[in-house]
Amino acid sequence: MNSDISRIIDSKANEFQEMGKRGKEEIFGELCFCLLTANTSAEMGIRTQNLIGLEGFITYDQNFLSEELKRIKYRFYNVRSNFIVQARWIIDELPGLLRSNKRDEVREYLVENVKGIGYKEASHFLRNVGIFNFAILDKHIMRMLSEEYKFQVPKAVLRKDYYKNEKIVAALSEKVSLEPGIFDLYMWKIATGKIIK
Repeated sequence: MNSDISRIIDSKANEFQEMGKRGKEEIFGELCFCLLTANTSAEMGIRTQNLIGLEGFITYDQNFLSEELKRIKYRFYNVRSNFIVQARWIIDELPGLLRSNKRDEVREYLVENVKGIGYKEASHFLRNVGIFNFAILDKHIMRMLSEEYKFQVPKAVLRKDYYKNEKIVAALSEKVSLEPGIFDLYMWKIATGKIIK
């Protein structure tokens, strides 16, 4: 692996691990970021996260949060404000979930219980708080990998398709001795030339 890229990715991985050690409100802010980036860009998610802030994620009522998202030109302002407000119940549970060694169960719990969180978003959140067991199966990365390694990528509409894609990425990451969540950072850097979060 390119040593300059490795240094950047190691630094980012350390940043993610530090995030996972922060308070429950900051960890919830990261969950909100992942709710906000679904079907939009990481840049928009970061911009929105910075403008709304932890106080907004935790205290704004849904109408005010929706208006704030609309004001900053966030596309899905009604749906995502609803998701954020409905997700607040999990704030107190987050530290315990992150301490659990049952990573698959933690991800399933998030997918089953937090409205707006699917496998991709749950994997993104867990990666961003220092749990690297799962790759984020972004369509750009999957397309690049399928072209490079000549395999057909099933559309991850069903859970079994998502798992099938995940097994492909896990096998590739194992070949280069990287955890899936770190391998995915390398792929994102190659695909886009940058690493955001």
